[in-house]
Amino acid sequence: MNSKDDFKQAFVDLIRGLKSNGVWLALGWNDVQGRYNRSKLGVFWASLSILIFVCALGPIYSRLFGVSAPDYILYLMLGIIVWNYMQAIILESGREYVNSVNYIVSFQLSYFTLLFRVIWRNLIVLGYQMLVFLLLAWVLGATWNIAWLVVPISLFLITINALWMGLLVSVFATRFRDLGELLNNIFRLIFFVTPIMWMPEMKAELKIVAELNPFHHLIEIYRGALLNGSLNESSWIIATCMAVVGWSIAFPVFVRYRSRIAFWI
Repeated sequence: MNSKDDFKQAFVDLIRGLKSNGVWLALGWNDVQGRYNRSKLGVFWASLSILIFVCALGPIYSRLFGVSAPDYILYLMLGIIVWNYMQAIILESGREYVNSVNYIVSFQLSYFTLLFRVIWRNLIVLGYQMLVFLLLAWVLGATWNIAWLVVPISLFLITINALWMGLLVSVFATRFRDLGELLNNIFRLIFFVTPIMWMPEMKAELKIVAELNPFHHLIEIYRGALLNGSLNESSWIIATCMAVVGWSIAFPVFVRYRSRIAFWI
């Protein structure tokens, strides 16, 4: 099969994934239900764990950093919510083809259908976590602003960036099974150099670190709009460029190795 046919098959796979929305919506919802089976609070446990974490650390770290406790708690909570969403999509994509081998072999689901399943189940969890965030923001006296209207756009931009990263990981982690464990450790390190628990404004050196961190810009286009109504132009430009460049790399890689994935799993 020549490269033109490979590209055509990969593009058809993407279209099939988009059209099979009923499948990945059902599978993703079933994943969430199965994860919290027989739990009284269900998916709210994921939200409560974050809430307990930020409420425990927020007052302490806010004093260390010299900022308002309510502001820091909301800052920390949003950072963790967005970080968990991106990280889960990327890392779970690396395991999805292997875990869903029966769907690939028996039902011949497209590879993108399975990646959309990963996105949908994590989007459900994100939705529940945002409900808890909005409740906490109301309790702490945060006010609504017009910039909140861009949040769906920023979430879409975050998602398509996480998807191209997940697509790359899904291909290589299926071939090299140790890659998943390596990425787990790498993401733990990235977490601490990303402005989630600390603020770039604290020191000039930290601001430079933040500006060089692509994950900071993905978080900022979401968190900045919700917290203070700021639309950081440079972060939006960088996040958009990341999506364009990332997909121009990830999709050709998928085109090249798509036919081998079935043998690797």
